[in-house]
Amino acid sequence: MSMQYASLPVNGELATCMKAWRHRLTRDGSRTSEQYRRRRGNVTQEEMAEAVGVSVVWYSNLERGIRANYSGAFLDAVAAELRLAQDERVLLYLLAVGRTPPPLPAEVATVVPDRSLHQVVSAQRWPAYVLDRYSRIVLHNEPCESYYPWLREDSSYPRWLLTSADARQRLVHWENDWAAPLLAQLRMARARHPDDTGIATLIETCLRTSPDARRLWDTYADRNGPSRSRRGIRLPGAPRATAVDVVTLTDLKLSELQVVMLIPAAEPL
Repeated sequence: MSMQYASLPVNGELATCMKAWRHRLTRDGSRTSEQYRRRRGNVTQEEMAEAVGVSVVWYSNLERGIRANYSGAFLDAVAAELRLAQDERVLLYLLAVGRTPPPLPAEVATVVPDRSLHQVVSAQRWPAYVLDRYSRIVLHNEPCESYYPWLREDSSYPRWLLTSADARQRLVHWENDWAAPLLAQLRMARARHPDDTGIATLIETCLRTSPDARRLWDTYADRNGPSRSRRGIRLPGAPRATAVDVVTLTDLKLSELQVVMLIPAAEPL
């Protein structure tokens, strides 16, 4: 593999920045990547490659400063995992591929749950949360953490559901009841926002990391049911799976946001 890249130019500034950004993840808790949070030591290249969804060789080439035909989706995934600021994202693009990145949608930053939505979510007895256009959980109540303990480390619902072994263990009928409907939602989000590189990066990262998600995506497994759908979830310490009705509502003022409630069902699965 080294022979293949031997003739490609090397950017020493890129190598310096990439190493500094990765090492910074363990020094500043706010920048530590939730997907592979470590208690000790530096985040490794292997962990970064796994989180981004590429081979270790491909990621290490970037960190060595090798300039190649890196895709925008790959560079945005790296920027997201390294928790780069916007000016650092621009610098990454300039050093790696010699161009500036496409702009991120400015309107996304303004879509924030208001006080009334906070009150609605916090007042629910059952798990309730709010998703943005990237299916990130931007607001949730306390009961939600007992159902989704991963929320303490990562707010990305697709990244957990589609790529983690924990989701496959917790979610009953993972493929039909949970993964396929989410992929249909992501497909719709990409169609509604074709210029949003954040959505494209999220989809590409999940599909690279999960072969099953890739298979469902490629076969267009659209099995999404109505907004009120009976599903099963295994809670920590519970002897059997809990049946819930998944109810999804859209905030009429902020159509970017969806309110999701997991209402425990009286009847067992």
